[in-house]
Amino acid sequence: MIHTGQRQLLCSCLLATACGLAGNPAYAEATAPDLPIWQALEYEQKALWVTAHSRVELVADADDCQLWLLTAQSSVASNSEEVELELAARDGRALQRARLSQGKGRRFKNYEFLPEYILRQRRDPPANTKLPPDEWPLTSSKEVAYPPLPDDTVVTDAYALLELAGRFLASEAASRQVAVNTEFNFYLVTMSRSDTPAIKVNYQVEGQAKAVSGQRDTRGVTLQVSPLGEQADKPDFSLLGLHGEISLLFDRDNGLPLQLKGTAPRLGSTEINLVGVTLRDPGQ
Repeated sequence: MIHTGQRQLLCSCLLATACGLAGNPAYAEATAPDLPIWQALEYEQKALWVTAHSRVELVADADDCQLWLLTAQSSVASNSEEVELELAARDGRALQRARLSQGKGRRFKNYEFLPEYILRQRRDPPANTKLPPDEWPLTSSKEVAYPPLPDDTVVTDAYALLELAGRFLASEAASRQVAVNTEFNFYLVTMSRSDTPAIKVNYQVEGQAKAVSGQRDTRGVTLQVSPLGEQADKPDFSLLGLHGEISLLFDRDNGLPLQLKGTAPRLGSTEINLVGVTLRDPGQ
Protein backbone atom coordinates (compact mmCIF):
# COMPACT_ATOMS: atom_id res chain seq x y z
CA MET A 1 0.00 0.00 0.00
CA ILE A 2 2.95 2.34 0.55
CA HIS A 3 4.77 3.59 -2.53
CA THR A 4 8.51 3.22 -2.13
CA GLY A 5 9.18 6.21 -4.39
CA GLN A 6 7.73 8.51 -1.70
CA ARG A 7 9.94 7.31 1.14
CA GLN A 8 11.95 9.89 3.03
CA LEU A 9 15.12 8.00 3.82
CA LEU A 10 17.44 9.34 6.47
CA CYS A 11 20.48 7.57 5.13
CA SER A 12 21.30 4.53 3.02
CA CYS A 13 23.25 1.47 4.08
CA LEU A 14 25.79 2.29 1.38
CA LEU A 15 26.75 5.37 3.36
CA ALA A 16 27.54 3.23 6.39
CA THR A 17 29.74 1.00 4.25
CA ALA A 18 31.50 3.97 2.70
CA CYS A 19 32.26 5.44 6.11
CA GLY A 20 34.61 2.59 6.83
CA LEU A 21 35.58 1.79 10.41
CA ALA A 22 33.02 1.67 13.22
CA GLY A 23 35.08 4.23 15.11
CA ASN A 24 34.31 6.85 12.49
CA PRO A 25 31.60 9.20 13.94
CA ALA A 26 29.87 9.45 10.57
CA TYR A 27 29.68 5.66 10.44
CA ALA A 28 28.20 5.49 13.95
CA GLU A 29 25.53 8.04 13.04
CA ALA A 30 24.61 6.07 9.91
CA THR A 31 24.30 2.74 11.71
CA ALA A 32 20.77 1.65 12.57
CA PRO A 33 19.99 0.44 16.12
CA ASP A 34 19.28 -3.21 16.76
CA LEU A 35 15.79 -4.49 16.14
CA PRO A 36 14.02 -5.88 19.23
CA ILE A 37 14.13 -9.57 20.14
CA TRP A 38 10.62 -9.97 18.78
CA GLN A 39 9.62 -9.88 15.14
CA ALA A 40 5.87 -10.19 15.70
CA LEU A 41 3.63 -9.78 18.75
CA GLU A 42 0.04 -10.92 19.20
CA TYR A 43 -2.25 -9.57 21.90
CA GLU A 44 -5.76 -10.52 22.93
CA GLN A 45 -8.43 -9.18 25.21
CA LYS A 46 -11.75 -10.91 25.97
CA ALA A 47 -14.59 -8.96 27.53
CA LEU A 48 -18.37 -8.73 27.21
CA TRP A 49 -18.48 -11.72 24.85
CA VAL A 50 -16.22 -9.87 22.42
CA THR A 51 -12.59 -10.69 21.62
CA ALA A 52 -10.18 -7.98 20.52
CA HIS A 53 -7.05 -9.18 18.75
CA SER A 54 -3.98 -7.31 17.52
CA ARG A 55 -0.86 -8.42 15.70
CA VAL A 56 2.19 -6.18 15.20
CA GLU A 57 5.24 -7.07 13.12
CA LEU A 58 8.47 -5.11 12.74
CA VAL A 59 11.20 -5.79 10.18
CA ALA A 60 14.04 -3.90 8.53
CA ASP A 61 13.65 -2.87 4.92
CA ALA A 62 15.56 -5.31 2.72
CA ASP A 63 17.10 -2.47 0.70
CA ASP A 64 17.83 0.10 3.41
CA CYS A 65 18.95 -0.72 6.94
CA GLN A 66 17.91 2.76 8.10
CA LEU A 67 14.24 2.05 7.33
CA TRP A 68 11.97 -0.16 9.44
CA LEU A 69 8.59 -1.43 8.29
CA LEU A 70 5.85 -1.99 10.86
CA THR A 71 2.59 -3.72 9.97
CA ALA A 72 -0.37 -4.07 12.31
CA GLN A 73 -3.74 -5.80 12.10
CA SER A 74 -6.37 -5.19 14.78
CA SER A 75 -9.94 -6.41 15.00
CA VAL A 76 -12.84 -6.26 17.44
CA ALA A 77 -16.32 -7.52 16.57
CA SER A 78 -17.01 -6.45 12.96
CA ASN A 79 -14.45 -3.64 12.92
CA SER A 80 -10.86 -4.03 11.77
CA GLU A 81 -7.89 -2.01 10.61
CA GLU A 82 -4.66 -2.73 8.78
CA VAL A 83 -1.74 -0.35 9.15
CA GLU A 84 1.54 -0.17 7.25
CA LEU A 85 4.08 2.19 8.75
CA GLU A 86 7.51 3.28 7.61
CA LEU A 87 9.83 4.38 10.41
CA ALA A 88 13.28 5.89 10.56
CA ALA A 89 15.22 3.24 12.45
CA ARG A 90 17.45 5.73 14.25
CA ASP A 91 14.72 7.44 16.30
CA GLY A 92 11.34 5.89 15.39
CA ARG A 93 10.21 8.90 13.38
CA ALA A 94 7.20 8.13 11.14
CA LEU A 95 7.88 8.64 7.43
CA GLN A 96 4.72 7.28 5.89
CA ARG A 97 1.58 5.50 7.05
CA ALA A 98 -1.25 3.72 5.27
CA ARG A 99 -4.42 2.62 7.08
CA LEU A 100 -7.29 0.49 5.76
CA SER A 101 -10.33 0.57 8.06
CA GLN A 102 -13.33 -1.69 7.69
CA GLY A 103 -16.59 -1.71 9.63
CA LYS A 104 -19.85 -0.24 8.44
CA GLY A 105 -17.85 0.97 5.46
CA ARG A 106 -14.32 0.86 4.08
CA ARG A 107 -11.80 3.70 4.09
CA PHE A 108 -8.18 3.92 3.00
CA LYS A 109 -5.99 6.74 4.24
CA ASN A 110 -2.39 7.55 3.44
CA TYR A 111 -0.22 9.93 5.45
CA GLU A 112 3.08 11.28 4.15
CA PHE A 113 5.14 12.90 6.91
CA LEU A 114 6.80 15.78 5.08
CA PRO A 115 9.12 18.34 6.72
CA GLU A 116 6.50 21.10 6.97
CA TYR A 117 3.25 19.15 7.27
CA ILE A 118 1.59 15.76 6.95
CA LEU A 119 -0.13 15.13 3.64
CA ARG A 120 -3.28 13.15 4.46
CA GLN A 121 -5.23 11.59 1.61
CA ARG A 122 -8.43 9.58 1.88
CA ARG A 123 -9.80 7.14 -0.68
CA ASP A 124 -13.25 5.53 -0.67
CA PRO A 125 -14.24 2.49 -2.71
CA PRO A 126 -16.69 2.73 -5.58
CA ALA A 127 -19.61 0.29 -5.52
CA ASN A 128 -18.72 -3.36 -6.17
CA THR A 129 -15.09 -2.51 -6.86
CA LYS A 130 -12.31 -5.06 -7.07
CA LEU A 131 -9.60 -2.40 -7.21
CA PRO A 132 -6.93 -2.42 -4.48
CA PRO A 133 -7.41 0.33 -1.87
CA ASP A 134 -4.57 2.53 -3.14
CA GLU A 135 -6.40 2.72 -6.50
CA TRP A 136 -9.73 3.81 -5.09
CA PRO A 137 -10.87 7.33 -6.05
CA LEU A 138 -9.30 10.14 -4.03
CA THR A 139 -12.06 11.78 -1.98
CA SER A 140 -10.06 14.23 0.14
CA SER A 141 -6.55 15.62 0.51
CA LYS A 142 -5.42 17.79 3.41
CA GLU A 143 -2.19 19.30 4.68
CA VAL A 144 -2.04 18.76 8.45
CA ALA A 145 0.32 21.26 10.09
CA TYR A 146 2.61 20.11 12.88
CA PRO A 147 2.09 21.78 16.28
CA PRO A 148 5.04 23.39 18.06
CA LEU A 149 7.19 20.51 19.28
CA PRO A 150 9.62 20.29 22.20
CA ASP A 151 13.24 20.09 21.11
CA ASP A 152 14.35 16.72 19.74
CA THR A 153 10.79 15.34 19.78
CA VAL A 154 9.98 13.09 16.85
CA VAL A 155 6.48 12.53 15.44
CA THR A 156 5.48 8.90 15.23
CA ASP A 157 2.50 6.52 15.37
CA ALA A 158 0.98 4.84 18.44
CA TYR A 159 1.90 1.32 17.25
CA ALA A 160 5.58 2.34 17.25
CA LEU A 161 5.38 2.89 21.02
CA LEU A 162 5.68 -0.87 21.57
CA GLU A 163 9.22 -0.74 20.21
CA LEU A 164 10.13 2.74 21.43
CA ALA A 165 9.12 1.96 25.03
CA GLY A 166 11.36 -1.11 24.98
CA ARG A 167 14.20 0.93 23.52
CA PHE A 168 13.74 3.55 26.25
CA LEU A 169 13.74 0.86 28.95
CA ALA A 170 17.06 -0.49 27.66
CA SER A 171 18.62 2.97 27.75
CA GLU A 172 19.93 4.96 30.70
CA ALA A 173 17.57 7.89 30.13
CA ALA A 174 15.29 8.93 32.99
CA SER A 175 12.47 9.79 30.58
CA ARG A 176 11.74 10.29 26.91
CA GLN A 177 9.12 12.19 24.95
CA VAL A 178 7.68 11.56 21.51
CA ALA A 179 4.73 13.06 19.67
CA VAL A 180 2.04 10.78 18.25
CA ASN A 181 -0.15 11.74 15.31
CA THR A 182 -3.59 10.15 15.02
CA GLU A 183 -5.98 11.54 12.41
CA PHE A 184 -5.70 15.31 12.74
CA ASN A 185 -4.63 15.45 16.39
CA PHE A 186 -1.22 15.27 18.04
CA TYR A 187 -0.34 13.99 21.50
CA LEU A 188 2.76 14.31 23.64
CA VAL A 189 3.71 10.93 25.12
CA THR A 190 6.12 10.98 28.05
CA MET A 191 7.79 7.69 28.93
CA SER A 192 9.02 7.01 32.45
CA ARG A 193 10.08 3.94 34.38
CA SER A 194 7.72 2.34 36.88
CA ASP A 195 7.77 -0.44 39.45
CA THR A 196 5.66 -3.37 38.27
CA PRO A 197 4.84 -6.73 39.86
CA ALA A 198 5.45 -10.25 38.67
CA ILE A 199 2.55 -11.40 36.49
CA LYS A 200 1.17 -14.65 35.17
CA VAL A 201 1.79 -15.23 31.47
CA ASN A 202 0.56 -17.71 28.91
CA TYR A 203 1.75 -17.18 25.36
CA GLN A 204 2.83 -19.27 22.42
CA VAL A 205 6.22 -18.88 20.75
CA GLU A 206 6.07 -19.50 17.01
CA GLY A 207 7.73 -22.81 16.19
CA GLN A 208 7.59 -24.17 19.74
CA ALA A 209 5.09 -26.83 20.78
CA LYS A 210 4.78 -25.84 24.43
CA ALA A 211 3.40 -22.49 25.55
CA VAL A 212 5.31 -20.24 27.92
CA SER A 213 3.36 -20.00 31.18
CA GLY A 214 3.84 -19.15 34.82
CA GLN A 215 5.07 -16.13 36.76
CA ARG A 216 7.44 -13.63 35.17
CA ASP A 217 9.18 -10.67 36.81
CA THR A 218 8.61 -7.43 34.94
CA ARG A 219 9.92 -3.93 34.43
CA GLY A 220 7.49 -1.19 33.53
CA VAL A 221 7.21 1.87 31.31
CA THR A 222 4.43 4.36 31.99
CA LEU A 223 3.06 6.43 29.10
CA GLN A 224 1.67 9.81 30.12
CA VAL A 225 -0.43 11.08 27.22
CA SER A 226 -1.50 14.71 26.85
CA PRO A 227 -2.91 16.76 23.93
CA LEU A 228 -0.28 18.65 21.95
CA GLY A 229 -1.28 21.91 20.33
CA GLU A 230 -4.82 22.75 19.26
CA GLN A 231 -6.94 19.62 18.87
CA ALA A 232 -8.63 19.62 15.47
CA ASP A 233 -10.79 16.59 16.24
CA LYS A 234 -12.35 14.76 19.20
CA PRO A 235 -9.90 12.89 21.50
CA ASP A 236 -8.73 9.80 19.62
CA PHE A 237 -5.43 8.58 21.06
CA SER A 238 -5.35 4.80 21.41
CA LEU A 239 -2.76 2.06 21.79
CA LEU A 240 -4.29 -1.36 21.09
CA GLY A 241 -7.63 0.11 22.19
CA LEU A 242 -6.30 1.64 25.43
CA HIS A 243 -6.21 5.33 26.31
CA GLY A 244 -5.38 7.51 29.30
CA GLU A 245 -2.26 6.61 31.25
CA ILE A 246 -0.92 3.33 29.88
CA SER A 247 1.54 0.93 31.52
CA LEU A 248 3.65 -1.51 29.52
CA LEU A 249 5.08 -4.46 31.43
CA PHE A 250 8.23 -5.98 29.94
CA ASP A 251 9.76 -9.34 30.86
CA ARG A 252 12.70 -8.51 33.10
CA ASP A 253 14.90 -11.18 31.50
CA ASN A 254 14.15 -11.14 27.77
CA GLY A 255 12.49 -7.75 27.24
CA LEU A 256 9.25 -9.01 25.69
CA PRO A 257 6.28 -6.63 26.20
CA LEU A 258 4.02 -9.02 28.13
CA GLN A 259 1.10 -6.83 29.08
CA LEU A 260 -0.50 -3.41 28.59
CA LYS A 261 -2.69 -1.77 31.21
CA GLY A 262 -4.94 1.22 30.64
CA THR A 263 -8.53 2.33 30.13
CA ALA A 264 -10.78 0.92 27.42
CA PRO A 265 -14.15 2.28 26.23
CA ARG A 266 -17.11 0.76 28.13
CA LEU A 267 -14.73 -1.44 30.15
CA GLY A 268 -12.80 1.01 32.31
CA SER A 269 -9.46 -0.16 33.67
CA THR A 270 -8.32 -3.26 31.81
CA GLU A 271 -5.29 -5.17 30.61
CA ILE A 272 -4.22 -6.70 27.32
CA ASN A 273 -1.97 -9.74 27.39
CA LEU A 274 0.60 -11.19 25.04
CA VAL A 275 -0.73 -14.45 23.55
CA GLY A 276 1.80 -15.10 20.78
CA VAL A 277 5.27 -14.06 19.68
CA THR A 278 7.55 -14.70 16.74
CA LEU A 279 11.16 -14.31 17.85
CA ARG A 280 13.60 -12.67 15.51
CA ASP A 281 16.20 -14.73 13.71
CA PRO A 282 19.50 -13.87 15.43
CA GLY A 283 20.99 -13.18 12.00
CA GLN A 284 18.58 -10.33 11.30
